[in-house]
Amino acid sequence: MARISTYPLDTEIIGTDKWIGSDSQNFYATKNFTADAVAEFINGDNKVESFSLRYRYEDLAVPPGRQSGTISFPATVGSDVYFNTVGSFMLSEFQFNRPLDSLENFYTTPLVGSMVMISQCDKISNWGVFNWNNSVADPIEYKYFDITLGYVAGPGYFEDGVDYFITILQYDVSISNDKNYVWTQAVPSLEWQITHNLGKYCSVEVVDDNGVVVYPNIDYISTNTVIITFSTHQAGFAYFN
Repeated sequence: MARISTYPLDTEIIGTDKWIGSDSQNFYATKNFTADAVAEFINGDNKVESFSLRYRYEDLAVPPGRQSGTISFPATVGSDVYFNTVGSFMLSEFQFNRPLDSLENFYTTPLVGSMVMISQCDKISNWGVFNWNNSVADPIEYKYFDITLGYVAGPGYFEDGVDYFITILQYDVSISNDKNYVWTQAVPSLEWQITHNLGKYCSVEVVDDNGVVVYPNIDYISTNTVIITFSTHQAGFAYFN
């Protein structure tokens, strides 16, 4: 084989271009690789450092059960789960193909109280925006966390076997100084019973689903639970600080 320097340079690389290397899974036999195949490996196996978290949506109807690095629901719900129907899901302690970097604390700080975008990794038009309301370790499957969300906007959906990014869109700097919690009431009701787990008698601001501040009756049941009562059925948000 001639010296590499004797070959002309390819200044217009395309996906079907090839180079040679060693196949570590086949006794390091010499093989050729396309640029497309290498790019797919780097992206698909989460080899690129990113501020977004990457997970694969997995429906539990597919064996062998809940996998590391996945988003899933407690029971099988199938594919094509639209974001506007999602109020919670189970999230692996680890990103997809990142089994050594635990995100247990990250799910609480900075994510609780933040607004996040969930988007399909290879199709940004499949997206949704959520308020990240709470994160609690699942009492049975301890490597997974029960995430409570409030849907805000977006036409997207979860598709079985497809990868998704979770990205912080808005972070409330007050989170680092004081505990807070956001409750989303999607279905209008006369009474909202809310467990915020902040361990204090919070100040509470209530906003209806049109963005108007309202003034309901607020009963403090404990340092972690309140009951908010309205004169008419109401949907919206409750902000605890």
